[in-house]
Amino acid sequence: MNLEPYGVEKHPSPQGVPLHQLLNKDTLLPIIKQYGNYLNTSSLPVAGSLFLKRYAVLVAASSLDYYGMQKKRIDWWSTARFDVTSFKLLIEENPTELFEDCWKKRLFAQNLTPMITIISKECRISSKILWENIAVRLLATLRKNEDAYSLNELNEFFNELTCAETNWLGLEQNPLQTFLQRKATWSEVPVRKTCCRYYQVNTKADIPYCKNCPLRK
Repeated sequence: MNLEPYGVEKHPSPQGVPLHQLLNKDTLLPIIKQYGNYLNTSSLPVAGSLFLKRYAVLVAASSLDYYGMQKKRIDWWSTARFDVTSFKLLIEENPTELFEDCWKKRLFAQNLTPMITIISKECRISSKILWENIAVRLLATLRKNEDAYSLNELNEFFNELTCAETNWLGLEQNPLQTFLQRKATWSEVPVRKTCCRYYQVNTKADIPYCKNCPLRK
């Protein structure tokens, strides 16, 4: 199990906030504000958007790779703790329990979907931006693994995430159908439909926007 590229690190005694506790707004909002301070922004909408973009790497990208693509079943998720100083996930070194339920339902319906509701309301930012933040992280995971899987396999992973059936999302419609985009080849990166507002904290004059930002000229 190698989840470190996604910011998930093994620890003999992981400390931090259990993932289910992040669905309490009184726990989540101070963490988002702390992340905003880390990014040097006092804007709650910007902090909320970029926090979710970071969190999506930790939980969505890692879960897609491990549970969705590799089809592994070790339940590292239940041991995960969110470290509020490093903004990483810490998990037990040698988890042994198996997870046999739907990983997408646990990831989305039980975690990301309610979190988006909280962030959208409390940080006053469109849920469309937040869903696309997740979509771009999922797409990056697919693209990262394009040499490890066949084109048919990558298409199957993509179709599974963008299907019309949504009981695993906890929503009536699947927003990933709109925001999880692909071009003619996996090597091409589609332009976003929304702006994550990264440009409002980026201090690099030569790279003011994300590479796929719709505001980029």
